[in-house]
Amino acid sequence: MASSPRTDSVGPTFPLDLVHNILSRLPVKALGRFKSVSKQWHTTITDPFFLLTHRESSLQNPNLVLLRKTRTEKQINKTHVAKTHVEACSVGFDGNPYLDFTLNFTDDVDLLPSKWDLICFVGESGFYVCNPSTQEMVKLPEMSACTSGCGVVAGMGYDSSSDEYVFVHLFDRVLDVDYDNDFGCEVLRLRDGGVVDCSWKVAGASCPYDVRGWGVLVGNAFYWMIWDAYDHPGGDAMVSFDLEREEFSTVRPPRGCLDPEGVWFLVELGGCLCLVDNATCPLMMDIWVMNDRENHEWVKEYNIYLDGFSKELLKFIVPLDNQDGEILMEAKQEKLCYYDTEEKRFSRMCSLLAGNWTWVRLHTQSFFSLGSWRSLPTGQYAWPGYRVSGLENLPFTCQ
Repeated sequence: MASSPRTDSVGPTFPLDLVHNILSRLPVKALGRFKSVSKQWHTTITDPFFLLTHRESSLQNPNLVLLRKTRTEKQINKTHVAKTHVEACSVGFDGNPYLDFTLNFTDDVDLLPSKWDLICFVGESGFYVCNPSTQEMVKLPEMSACTSGCGVVAGMGYDSSSDEYVFVHLFDRVLDVDYDNDFGCEVLRLRDGGVVDCSWKVAGASCPYDVRGWGVLVGNAFYWMIWDAYDHPGGDAMVSFDLEREEFSTVRPPRGCLDPEGVWFLVELGGCLCLVDNATCPLMMDIWVMNDRENHEWVKEYNIYLDGFSKELLKFIVPLDNQDGEILMEAKQEKLCYYDTEEKRFSRMCSLLAGNWTWVRLHTQSFFSLGSWRSLPTGQYAWPGYRVSGLENLPFTCQ
């Protein structure tokens, strides 16, 4: 029998729409290999519509990124040298591993909170952004020097309206510690393919107070808790920075409930700014949601009984995400669980965190490009002039 031309299928039996549906559910690492199957598969996997579909599917099925930090210090020719080694792996909530890789820094780094495509390390020498799916990494342009020596104050968030990652850095511009602090603020934006303008933009306004914790992006503003427990003007407890107006303002906490010496911290859950208190009342976690950012109106959305946790872990329980009525929480990188807001009960997933990890983050698989990677003959990914596992001389490439 004469065969008709195949215009709507790949292989003898599979229609293109079925292939598209199957491929959109696979991890990025596998799709990187499958691009070599045929020209048609390569065209499908690199098509912008497919990439969008794959990302939307990944958002519904996030993974975990588990990272373990090891820091070493040496004296070389009377020079103090510190190095940080990071082991990382990505696993699904079903326990299936997706990838593992290692990174090395000539700096002591920390990891900003995130739950999207990218993770961001920050240290005294700068910001390092990584896409675990592709193992691509770049060092962001040089930031302003922090003259106070009190460490890096920063924030990272994803702006869905502009499809950009936004990074913010607060730095002390005063050299003389006898004078009041003058905290400057600078912003950098990152799109798929590289940094928007290749430099940090310094805002005209200064942050009025010393802040603590990593900045939390909700809507078009970053939020921090004020550091000094006794420096809450008019009862305000938070500072916000509006990205559009480039202005700082203070934010009032829920009326009559904030203990400045308590263990309060900010998180973003379901697109809302949340104030979490898991220490004021024994064995309880209160989660306040700001339902009106203009008027600073809060609602106590959740009152969670923590009787299943040891006393040593109570102050370290952090909500990571809220989807379909379930709040994902982790405690000191040792325990992972879901809290059902309707049934008011926990379900444990402790086995996923076996291994003494330093950080636990949610992660969305994607092809988000940082604009500097190249393919090696082995099919792995690296950076210009780099070993796959090393970052000793990482150049920044702007495209």
